[in-house]
Amino acid sequence: MDAMTPKLTVDYKSPPHKVIAFLRSGRDKLRSKYAALRVELRRAENQVCAVTNSREMWEQRARLAEAALAEFKKVSSLRRHRNVA
Repeated sequence: MDAMTPKLTVDYKSPPHKVIAFLRSGRDKLRSKYAALRVELRRAENQVCAVTNSREMWEQRARLAEAALAEFKKVSSLRRHRNVA
């Protein structure tokens, strides 16, 4: 071989079983980390959905209460005008 050709074989100093164990532990840590993040994300999405549904329910109840109050005011003002006349 001449000086311009790269060396194709590399002599590693670490034994393969240690490198493999290191890479596996790193992979397992990443998997557990992102599994926990997926659980947290799912929990947050469910919370957002529950809050949205609750807000819609309360808005509907408020609209119904406002309509009932407006009807009550209308009826009471009509009764007041009848009693006055």
